[in-house]
Amino acid sequence: MADTPKLEASFDRFEAALGQFEAAMARRAELENRAYVAQGEAEALRLDRSKLAQELDAVRSKASDLIDTSKKAVNKIDAAMSRIRAVMHSNQGGG
Repeated sequence: MADTPKLEASFDRFEAALGQFEAAMARRAELENRAYVAQGEAEALRLDRSKLAQELDAVRSKASDLIDTSKKAVNKIDAAMSRIRAVMHSNQGGG
């Protein structure tokens, strides 16, 4: 009967250790869950970055096309103005 208090104390220590173990397992599960969520968020960010990079490439291409078109338009306008000046000059000299 003298061993009963020792046995009860051993069970109390065992239950306390088991409680600590369960708490540690719960914290580990929570950390793993957070890591899984973080991986998902990181993947979503990578996909967003990839999509934005593609959109940026498309915008840069369009901007380059617009610059080329603008340069061609300026050249055509300059050529037309030169022809108009030539006609006006020939009309002034012949008049």
